[in-house]
Amino acid sequence: MEQVENRGDWYLFDPHEVREVMGFSLEDFYDEKKGDGEWRKKYQACINANLDSKKKVPAIEIMKRIMRSQLETGAPFMFYRDEVNRRNANSHTGMIYCTNLCTEITQNQSPTEFVQQYLTEENAVVKKYKPGDFVVCNLSSVNLGKAVPDNVLERLIKIQVRMLDNVIDINTLPLLQATLTNQKYRAIGLGTFGFHHLLAKEGIEWESEQAVEYTDAIYEKIAYLAISASADLAEEKGSYQVFEGSKWSTGEYFDNRGYDDSEEWMALKERVKETGIRNGYVMAVAPNASTSIIAGSTAGIDPVFKPFYHEEKKDFKMPVTAPDMDHNNYHIYRRSAYIVDQRWSVKQNAMRQKHVDQGISFNMYVPNTIRASVLLDLHLQAWKSGLKTTYYVRSSSTDIEECEWCQ
Repeated sequence: MEQVENRGDWYLFDPHEVREVMGFSLEDFYDEKKGDGEWRKKYQACINANLDSKKKVPAIEIMKRIMRSQLETGAPFMFYRDEVNRRNANSHTGMIYCTNLCTEITQNQSPTEFVQQYLTEENAVVKKYKPGDFVVCNLSSVNLGKAVPDNVLERLIKIQVRMLDNVIDINTLPLLQATLTNQKYRAIGLGTFGFHHLLAKEGIEWESEQAVEYTDAIYEKIAYLAISASADLAEEKGSYQVFEGSKWSTGEYFDNRGYDDSEEWMALKERVKETGIRNGYVMAVAPNASTSIIAGSTAGIDPVFKPFYHEEKKDFKMPVTAPDMDHNNYHIYRRSAYIVDQRWSVKQNAMRQKHVDQGISFNMYVPNTIRASVLLDLHLQAWKSGLKTTYYVRSSSTDIEECEWCQ
């Protein structure tokens, strides 16, 4: 993204040639600090080596193709690997190479490696492998539109974290590597949905500094409650296997997020350092589109699609309104997904990401007539704001006049 912003060049390489000639793979590194790091040095070494496969391309040309595809298909999704790995609470035991399809799971990954094979006395061939880290999604989400107004977050999140931790022991997984990784990190993904529903209930406009500040406050509270609940479980049942050496154990996790000016957070930091934490990964905000419909709320962290629309099935058409919409909050719902200024959505999500240790499924809603420079500015804002990932770029369809004869 630096090269895109500066209109610089990007060098492409054949990964196999890099491995064979240079003795390393570029994907095994990242920049530990902004503008400096091990990846940058390895990348420059590949440029200087004049590999046969080296190809120079203007970075903006690659970005143009990405954005064109996003407007046509919604994909590809963005994964800012430097930011993801800098914020990784368990960087002492591995690296995060990618995310899941919904872009909210960011956990350590590693391949299963072949060790040896041998014959038994019965002439059976036995192969031995060193298991890698196979990530497992253990997810559950809070309905913000209900939980916050009812003032039940403290009670709810404590129960939720315990239930998610129990899932790790109860579930039977088809891959042994996944079972081992589940036990190693005990990763959970406590998420949320119904954020626009909550704003409507609180009377807060989406496009406002108040909404940005409220996002910061509510997700800091959720993060505090989730981490506290996991620390309680650690006192009761013990920490996850590789807690020692993690950013949880050193306190770096709390310092990196600016919690050092809060007595409450510093007390939690010392408690975690002393007694541990049950789950190596705690929060992840999934899309929750279908779940939110069932729960009568709004999807994930997205603005509502429309305040009023018809859901059409084969034999009937059913009117649907935004949840709990009335004359007091219609003006908040009226600014629906394709109308709200997405720069405000990015600002909100930057505040949210600060408190979420994994990723967030964050959609960008744009008109299909959006100028390339505007979409590029949105991507650059997301990257500069510290977002780890972005999900779909959802563009509106072109309005086509209905043909009466076809009708």
